[in-house]
Amino acid sequence: MKEQLQSYIYVEKLLCDLYKKVATLSCLSDEKGMFLDFSKSCHEAVGCLKYFYKEQFGSEFDPMIPEINIQGTYREVLNHIQQQELESFLNYRQHTYFQDNYLLQETMRGIADSKLEHIIAIMAIVINMNDPQKTINNKHNLE
Repeated sequence: MKEQLQSYIYVEKLLCDLYKKVATLSCLSDEKGMFLDFSKSCHEAVGCLKYFYKEQFGSEFDPMIPEINIQGTYREVLNHIQQQELESFLNYRQHTYFQDNYLLQETMRGIADSKLEHIIAIMAIVINMNDPQKTINNKHNLE
């Protein structure tokens, strides 16, 4: 369980940074705000996971996340984040059923629910990118 919690903390910190970076790529203020909210959600998950880590293992775990150099199109970055979120969601859901610690179990369930919200929102953005009419309307809104 120690390595799993370490992995979860690392991935949540990574996603926190990725959401901050992708917010700078978005042309729409609603999307920017949403990504910053998602970053905050990941930051809160880190705090919860670090609490359980310290409770179970008696020490702190605060990994350093290397500077993120985003490459690729906006869509590619969103697809990468969505893949990370989906993997995280599946891992968290797996741990919501077989935990002896009820509070940890419910925390994992809450984080998994947040992941699902993130996944659906990103999917909606990518789907809108595939709709030529919405793309034209968004370009007009930017002008």
